[in-house]
Amino acid sequence: MMSERTIVPGDEWLYRRSWPGKKYMNPDGSATSRVFKLREKDNGELSVNIKSLTTPETTVIDPSQFLLYEIHNKVVEENNLSTWHDPLPENKAHAVIIGMDIDDDIIPGILARRSIRVRI
Repeated sequence: MMSERTIVPGDEWLYRRSWPGKKYMNPDGSATSRVFKLREKDNGELSVNIKSLTTPETTVIDPSQFLLYEIHNKVVEENNLSTWHDPLPENKAHAVIIGMDIDDDIIPGILARRSIRVRI
């Protein structure tokens, strides 16, 4: 049975894993909006990890294949989104950002600009 989702406090930091490459990373290493853009398979929920419950290495799994960005949950809340802790059997730090529309290009851009690359 899945556990109940709980709201993630605004003072938490979140990790978002990303593919490498110019579609996902600007020349300066910052995230493009595509890192935070919903895909059809996301069903309206953007997967993230809660930083205080994991490590960068655990989140990325394979640094040769993925990049990592962090964003303060206050930024999520400021954009009328909410983050819910949604632990999975294989990932206790898993959470989802809810409230974005799949056609929205603005909020993913805001989140990308406010995120910080985590070097692993």
